[in-house]
Amino acid sequence: MTTSTIVFFHAHPDDEALISAGTIARAVDAGHRVVLVLATDGGAGFFDPSLLAAGETLADRRRREAQASAEALGVTELLFLGFADSGLEPPAAGDWPAGSLCATSPAEATERLVKILQEQSADLLMADDSAGGYGHPDHVRVHAVALAAAAELELPFIEVTIDREFLSGGIDLAASLGLEVPEGFVPPDLSNWYTPHSQLTHTVDVSGALDRKRASMAAHATQASSESADSVRTLAVFIGLPEDIFAIAFATEWFVSHQPIPEQFSALFTPVTQ
Repeated sequence: MTTSTIVFFHAHPDDEALISAGTIARAVDAGHRVVLVLATDGGAGFFDPSLLAAGETLADRRRREAQASAEALGVTELLFLGFADSGLEPPAAGDWPAGSLCATSPAEATERLVKILQEQSADLLMADDSAGGYGHPDHVRVHAVALAAAAELELPFIEVTIDREFLSGGIDLAASLGLEVPEGFVPPDLSNWYTPHSQLTHTVDVSGALDRKRASMAAHATQASSESADSVRTLAVFIGLPEDIFAIAFATEWFVSHQPIPEQFSALFTPVTQ
């Protein structure tokens, strides 16, 4: 039997843990090769510097965390596109950091991704949604690059996303249960975040892979840390959820496909009934 290959393409180390880890694990269980491609090294952002070894940079550490996550999920190969983390916004001067994904032409990034897809004999590409999730510039760019690469290779492409209404309801539920919701995690208006339920096309039931999804999250220790004891990171909240609440929050992963799911992968996905 010929093995099929799915390439998951995300912006930063830990993105896979949050929105596609369960599907990665399910795909591995189904016998598919899974390649995880990360566009950047994740070297921007705040964290607890005491977690770093002597001479280690945040980017170094996040690469190691990504490898631990990939191993927990059974990923066949972890690859980096080779760009630096752009950060949430350009510096005051208006220029993105040199070598970052957003400082690079989309054509160059697309060329690198196309080469990987060809070398890996990809049968399916899965990547960030058109909203860039919560609008992070690197996520937006990853979507554009994935779309261009898939079109160039005539490769099936599925957007990885979150049900916007489920997210909103989950935040309200967490608050009602007295669970901690990180300050600033939710803007007053979620209308530009992820995907409304009406536009979703498929889900994947990952309830049988929650142990591996939590292990994937836990691998990214820097992203659950902060220099300030008063600052609570989103990932730390997720990792610390009781088992039953974690299952409610993370047993389903959501997708948007603009073409039929390739037959060899169709058993993974359940069509959304509107």
